[in-house]
Amino acid sequence: MIDVESLSFSYVSELTGDRVDALAGVDLSARPGTLTLVCGSSGCGKSTLMRALTGLVPQMTPGELEGAVRINGRDLTEVSLTEVGHLCSSVFQNPRTQFFCDTVAEELAFCGENYGRDRRALIESSERAADLMGIVDLMDRKLSTLSGGQLQKVALACALASGAPVLLADEPTSNLDPEAIADVRRALAILKGQGMTILVVEHRLHFLRGLADQVLLMEGGRITRRWTGEEFYSLDDAQRRSLGLRTLVDPGPPEAWVPVRDPGDAASPDGRARLSCRDLSFSYGNARVFEGFDVDFPAGQITCIAGENGAGKTTLVRVLCGLAAPGSGTITLDGQEVTRRQRRAACALVMQDTGRQLFSDTLAGELTIGASEASGEAGEQLLADFDLAHLGERHPLSLSGGQKQRLVIAAARATGRRVVILDEPTSGVDARHLDSITSTLRRVAGEGAAVIVVTHDGEFASACADQLITLTPMGTKRAREGDHQ
Repeated sequence: MIDVESLSFSYVSELTGDRVDALAGVDLSARPGTLTLVCGSSGCGKSTLMRALTGLVPQMTPGELEGAVRINGRDLTEVSLTEVGHLCSSVFQNPRTQFFCDTVAEELAFCGENYGRDRRALIESSERAADLMGIVDLMDRKLSTLSGGQLQKVALACALASGAPVLLADEPTSNLDPEAIADVRRALAILKGQGMTILVVEHRLHFLRGLADQVLLMEGGRITRRWTGEEFYSLDDAQRRSLGLRTLVDPGPPEAWVPVRDPGDAASPDGRARLSCRDLSFSYGNARVFEGFDVDFPAGQITCIAGENGAGKTTLVRVLCGLAAPGSGTITLDGQEVTRRQRRAACALVMQDTGRQLFSDTLAGELTIGASEASGEAGEQLLADFDLAHLGERHPLSLSGGQKQRLVIAAARATGRRVVILDEPTSGVDARHLDSITSTLRRVAGEGAAVIVVTHDGEFASACADQLITLTPMGTKRAREGDHQ
């Protein structure tokens, strides 16, 4: 069980020197066999609360802590970090930060080995967790070869294998396809039924309908609203939007994301294919990722690419923007075949792990790395468009996950390149900023760029996609063309 009383936490940022009031008077109680959902806008303190529940605050993040955090009756200020793992397991927002081993099987066994558990019991718990999360076929794979969504499922399986009575999950579905999200829901339902205390921090809310026993809204480091699960999922769209929350209704499979366009509508504003692929193929050694890929990405249009985790979506966009070479086939830009170097010059890429793309010591400086003209008033306006103006002098690495995501998208827009490619741009993004990203991508497309988005986010795709392509292992299918023009 979890008991939090009058919890407040503040610290001085090592990057900026500013005092940050991250939590203020938080009260929270969660009993065994229940699931608590914590929601709220990016940067409201949700992840800090999770770190406090694992003892990382203040033991690894020094600061001023007031109040109490107790897990199964034990005050975490009196429990060493090495012992906290017996009380609770956690899944971080970025699973790469919590892996230590080479293969999936080794990672699943890592926690139990550290605690000297019986080998047979350790193997059984690992196999059970892998089966529960649907990753049995990944057990011998190297973690470095997995997609972002597959890594997310491995991280959750590791938490399950630990055997701790409390599970803390920080956006466990942020990079997962609809089928994998269903796997997570099934796993959480089983664990809840077995008496585990579960706390989930999420922006995606629909998949916990019928599972969440209580829902808490955080704003400015405080819990400002509380509902039972039934009360929360009875909110209408107007109420939900007024709270800045994402959809409470399952958007369904990819084929339902994009409404059918009237046959009389134009293919795109100017009718031209900006980027085109013909008979494209790619392999990792003997493992074929895709082949015979034929598709046009029109100027002035947003194309969303969907597909199950591991289908090759990220690999495809790496090929499109010149970071990887195709095994065969041609890629043309405005009708002319182009080399990898030419594609790199023509494409702006927003990667799934945005932390890999941040190089400057300020947000304002980040914009001008690839676009010197995005300085002064132009840069200020661009930051304002993404609700980042008040953070202009902050160090980019001091931002929340959602804020980093918006900054990298802003930097991509600043380049003014003819092709803009985004890999999961709404991971860790709340409703208000999802709308902001959608509006910005429509603006970028309206300026003549071909916008290509890899996404598992049905709510986002429904709002912005002009066409949707589903990528499956060894093939593609054009699922729908939309009517967002």
